[in-house]
This record gives sequence, structure tokens and C-alpha cells, in this order.
Amino acid sequence: MDLTIQQKCPSCGAPIELREGDRLIRCPYCDVQNFMVTREILRFVLPDKVPEYISKRNIFYAPYLRFKGNIFYCKGKFQKFKVVDTTRQGLTTSILPPSLGLRPQAMGMSLVTDEIKGVFLRQTIQAKTLLERASKLTILDSQKIKAPFYHRAYIGETLSCIYMPLYVKDGVLYDGVVNKALAQGGSAEKMRQNGIRFQKTWTPHFLATLCPVCGDSLAGEHDSLVLLCCNCNSFWEEERGGFVKLSGKCVVSKEEGMCFLPFWKLYINSSGIVMDSFADLLRLTNQPLVIRRNHKERGLAFFVPAFKLRPSTFLTLGKNLTLSQEKLPKGKTAMAKGMYPVTLSAKEAGQALKSTLARAAVNKNILFPKLPKVHFHHLKTELVYLPFIDKGHDLVQKHSGVSLVKTILHFGRKL
Repeated sequence: MDLTIQQKCPSCGAPIELREGDRLIRCPYCDVQNFMVTREILRFVLPDKVPEYISKRNIFYAPYLRFKGNIFYCKGKFQKFKVVDTTRQGLTTSILPPSLGLRPQAMGMSLVTDEIKGVFLRQTIQAKTLLERASKLTILDSQKIKAPFYHRAYIGETLSCIYMPLYVKDGVLYDGVVNKALAQGGSAEKMRQNGIRFQKTWTPHFLATLCPVCGDSLAGEHDSLVLLCCNCNSFWEEERGGFVKLSGKCVVSKEEGMCFLPFWKLYINSSGIVMDSFADLLRLTNQPLVIRRNHKERGLAFFVPAFKLRPSTFLTLGKNLTLSQEKLPKGKTAMAKGMYPVTLSAKEAGQALKSTLARAAVNKNILFPKLPKVHFHHLKTELVYLPFIDKGHDLVQKHSGVSLVKTILHFGRKL
């Protein structure tokens, strides 16, 4: 579930409401569009009801780390996955609640800014620890499977920090959100004294959405990670505080009402196991096909959805298109109506390679034990838009016949 964030327009200062996954921000007041860039994880603060007689400088804020994403793992002959949305303490203490519960979803939060005069307690628990705790949930789910783990991956994850306001009154520590007493304030007061002021690196900055080549406006949706220039037919993603051009193509179609879905085409080679061509992929996954010369001549490439989906659909769609890539035209540098936004980065797609390979295996008992030895080496990345025919209930890829349920796209935007 996405969080609701209160933010000021970077152009006119008007209040606007965002969702956690928003990157392309259009102000309803001045109609200016900006792309939000973060140097660190996003930091939010819960609204407080601290009494007015408590100075704002005496409020201090406790960090909670939030992880939302999909965990994939292979154990024995089984491939499992779990959608995780959890919030846990960002520091080690027994006087604070271990979790924020439903507060982040139920309350409109704000981005942390320099207008906050209090101090922020130092985060002592690393994000890696939170991921390990989240992965334990998958271990608990799999305890009935008495077999070794071969692979685990986190795909499509969002990591953020949410601060809970606190204050001390008459030696008692209070939850500043609901003004509820938590504990005696002695140890809390010591934590407050070690707090830090607002850091400039916490503030996101904004890029003007103008094409670096032709100066035309870049197009996208609120959660787009890749912006499109329809004037010079170019694709752009943010990198190190600026827009970088992507290698992108679209398999155009003259038919009406087509939906164009984006996929990362990852050209790779491997070590630890022989897999340098499409033929090697077919052999390794034991596909019921006769290996032909054209299979041997085709390089190794994976198609991974460039948009978030439910884990099972995500893996199945990537597997089916990877195995059907011979049927797909190369495409050309062009734009089309109905292009779906890119909501999963190429880096995240790279983390899905082993899971996609595992999904493609016909005999999992043979392939899964080999997964720890497999190491992929990136050669080239290309963004490819493929046409899907709208059949009402399903979307069917025009050239390969690969399909997915249309409503799955709607749920994927909420992951």
C-alpha cells in the first residue's frame, strides 16, 4: 500500500499530495512538472499533536525503517516468493514500539525538511539488517521444506525512513502522535542529547523535465522511472542528478487499441556454468526443443518486465518472453500511443535474472543446485516496448502469443 505524502511544489510552493512511489510531479496550481531525485532514502515524518507549550526545538524524532518489496527464493525443488511490507525500529531500544503499525498508511505524512526544528535520533540499525529480518519471514514460511536454500533475491523493493515525534514532560516520555505516555524519560533524554539536526542530503531535489537533446517536454506518468521525448524519439532516466539517454526501441504496430508494455532486454554472459548463447539457455533449462543453428548463433539475453507485477506473474511473463524471443521483431527508435510507464529499474531487473532462469527450468532438481555457481556479467541493456492486443480480459503479445490478465497491471501499480 502506498503512503500519502504532503509536499510543497518546488516551483510555486503550493501544497500538493504525493504517493510514495511518485517521481514525476505536476503541480495542479502552477502546472509545472518536475522530476524528483533523491541522494539517500526518502525520509518522512508523522504528523504530531504535541501540546503548544512544548517548544518545537524540544521535540525529537525516532527513526523507523520501512521495507516494501518482493522476496524470491529457491529451496529444494521449490521456487517461492512473498510480498513484504514491514516497518521496524531504526535504533535499538526497548522503550519505543517495535513497529509503527498502520500509522504510515492511515496518516498523511510529510517529507523531512529544514523547517523541523527538533533533533533526529541516530539510526543504529542498518537497512541490511531489516532486509535480513524480512527474509526470515520467507524462512518461516518454508520451514516445512527440508532442503537447502539455493538462491534469494529482493526485487522491486522500496526502502524509506519514517520518523515518529517524541517529547519528554515531567520526566515521562510521550508519543507525540497521540500524546500517549511510553516510559520514564531518563534514557530517552540521553538519546535526545545525542540526536542530530536536519541534514541537507536528506532533501530531494528536482529536475526540469526538458529533453537534453531537443528541449521539448519529457512525458511520463507519476510513477515513471523513464521519461519519453516524443519529439526526438528518445528515452531518458535519472542518473547522478541528471538525465541520461537510454537505448530504447518500440515494436510499432498499425493496429488500433494496442497496449505497449516495456521490458528490459539484458544482454549478458555468465561464469560458473556454460551459458553463452540462447542454445545454452535452452539446454540448461531442459526445454523440449530441438537445438538449431540459429539458437547457437543467438547471443544470451533475458527479457524482464520493466514494470512491477505480482511475483508469480512477473516471473512467468519474463520467462515466457525470454524463451519466445526469436519471435519478437527488433523494433525501432519510435514512440506509440498506449506506452505503459517503466516502474522497475534496470538494476532491479538485473537482480531478477537468476529467478527468471529458475522459473524457466523444466527439471528444477537439476538446475537449482547449480544456481549458487552462476554469475551473470552485464554486457548491454536495452529498453524494448512490445505490443499487446487488448482482448478485454487479457492482454496478448502480438508476435509470441504470451498473455497476462489485464487487471494485474492495476494491482502492480500499488506494489
